[in-house]
Amino acid sequence: MDVRAKKAAPARKMQGGQLPEPAPSQSFTFPAPIRGWVLNENLATVQQAGARKLDNWLCTTTGIRARGGCIKYATLTAAVTGLFPYNSTADKFIATTATGVFDASAPASPTTVLTAAVSGRTSGDYAAAQFGTAGGDFLYLVNGSDKPLLFNGSTFTAIDGASTPAITGVTTTALSQVWSFANRLFFTQKNTMSAWYLPVTSIGGAAQEFSLAGVFKKGGALLFGATWSLDSGDGLDDKCVFVSTEGEVAIYEGTNPGSSTDWRKAGLYQMPKPLGKNAYTQAGGDLLIATEVGLIPVSAAIQSDLAAIESKAVSAPIAPYWQQQARTISSGWTMVKAQRRGVMFVSQPGVANGEALAVNLLTGAWSRCTGWDTRCLGYFGDNAYFGAADSCIYLMDSGGSDNGNIYTALYLGQHEHMGAYGRKKSVRQMRAMFQTGSAINPQVSALADYSEATSAPPSIALASSSTVVWDSALWDVALWDGGATVTMNEGRWTATGVTGTTIAPELQITFGSTVTPQVELVAIDAEFHVGAVVA
Repeated sequence: MDVRAKKAAPARKMQGGQLPEPAPSQSFTFPAPIRGWVLNENLATVQQAGARKLDNWLCTTTGIRARGGCIKYATLTAAVTGLFPYNSTADKFIATTATGVFDASAPASPTTVLTAAVSGRTSGDYAAAQFGTAGGDFLYLVNGSDKPLLFNGSTFTAIDGASTPAITGVTTTALSQVWSFANRLFFTQKNTMSAWYLPVTSIGGAAQEFSLAGVFKKGGALLFGATWSLDSGDGLDDKCVFVSTEGEVAIYEGTNPGSSTDWRKAGLYQMPKPLGKNAYTQAGGDLLIATEVGLIPVSAAIQSDLAAIESKAVSAPIAPYWQQQARTISSGWTMVKAQRRGVMFVSQPGVANGEALAVNLLTGAWSRCTGWDTRCLGYFGDNAYFGAADSCIYLMDSGGSDNGNIYTALYLGQHEHMGAYGRKKSVRQMRAMFQTGSAINPQVSALADYSEATSAPPSIALASSSTVVWDSALWDVALWDGGATVTMNEGRWTATGVTGTTIAPELQITFGSTVTPQVELVAIDAEFHVGAVVA
């Protein structure tokens, strides 16, 4: 018998002469974070299916999908300040800068600089509203500095007291925001408490003043108005909402502000300060307003005290981040719903390196899109677009790169005790499960003990079918039919070697091809051992 084996044997024995039993291997599944990016929960008692970081993923009802890239669509002469659709028999896409207004419906090429349809403007701070009459469909553009522009589908008309049509009774250059209610056009007068309204189904005429100077109590000025409904349609229960710069919300019922019997105040409520005159959107029968504490439904304002209204915010899961951004970006926020993709984007104008927030329209789950300089947002031809400071308009969530630049989808899950509270876990290996029709190079790892120091991003994914060139691509490496079929993809088990009391999964995938990714994360599996309790 080998002498070395005899000498080594005693060292392996424990008290009683029994050999130690190896710790049994256990498994744990981290489901995809269908609850999205969650920052408002106690770290030690989090629920499953949330994420501490969720960049460049979009939440679905079954998982998270990697967002598409952005593609340059058009080039203007200066930074883009507004994007507005005109919907009629021939749809148009109107874009604005600080000095001009452009028809960006059909650019000759993405890099050809468009010629302004209207030049010599002095402000790019536009609001817009479409309005239909017996004479056709019209789009009003106002900025509070220049004469309003009326677009009829082919030409722009500068509106004043002598134009055709004309608006009389008010200095039109002071009109800073526009909306329609009860078949009338309403305007706000910049830096005042006054709203102005036109006759029924009219794009011109004698404007009548409706002052809220005796209604709002906290000062400031009237910022914007909108329609709020108790249902999802256009009916008798519609109400006219006036919002001040200080967050006061005055709600009126009726159809004629000039009538004492057909117009009455339904209530005055307090919300946090709004984040711009375009920082609102319709959501079913409610009106969502982006405020300094979150995205608040008007219905919550009439049911909750100001101190409790934050808990009613649609953006409550990301409240700490939203409020941090609002302190830096106090105005200019816009929103656009990409209905076909089931997501709404919220701009973050002026953020270094660019970003947008994204929320699933069905589940309310949030994520973040980095690398997009979203100075303004718009929707045209069933697609979402953003305007950037580099004078360009970009198609969102399309293609596999950000205008030729790579981007990385990052997911860091919530820290889990994995069923063994207060005990050390050693995660030996992990794997990710996907629904995918794209070539991917996933990097799966883990962090321990509440750490959020994510690792460096991986290299780009393998080439997809659109970038594979016969006689140039590598045999047995290139994916010849990538993107053709979406199938379940079991990722390779990856050695992890992480030990801690809590474990969080980390997944990163880098994209940079011409094809929009078809990648949806289903779950991440972990194989681990639990350490013994030390008294």
